[in-house]
Amino acid sequence: MRELNIEQRLIQIDENIAVIKRMLETLIDKPLTQPGMTSDKAIISVKQVAQLLGVDINIIYTKCAKGDIPYFKIGKQYRFKKEDILNWVKEQNECSEFSVDDYVNRYMQKHILKG
Repeated sequence: MRELNIEQRLIQIDENIAVIKRMLETLIDKPLTQPGMTSDKAIISVKQVAQLLGVDINIIYTKCAKGDIPYFKIGKQYRFKKEDILNWVKEQNECSEFSVDDYVNRYMQKHILKG
């Protein structure tokens, strides 16, 4: 077997590092599940919640800061139970009945000039 010179070794090391990085990125993007868990029991990241809901990541962070969305932290990272997120979305849809009359009444009460 032929000896590799230093430059060839460095190139090979860089290629190996690139392969490892791709493997880690793949693992990070997968939901954390345990054997026997359904996909609804998965633990998902902020990025995955944003993708699931079709919103920007910053909206998820804002919802967490306000306590509007169910989450927990592992270290400094926000994590979510997929089941909790799906239930939260269902609750939001049930509570989101919008009444134009109520909105106009509230607006008028706030903005009527007293004469």
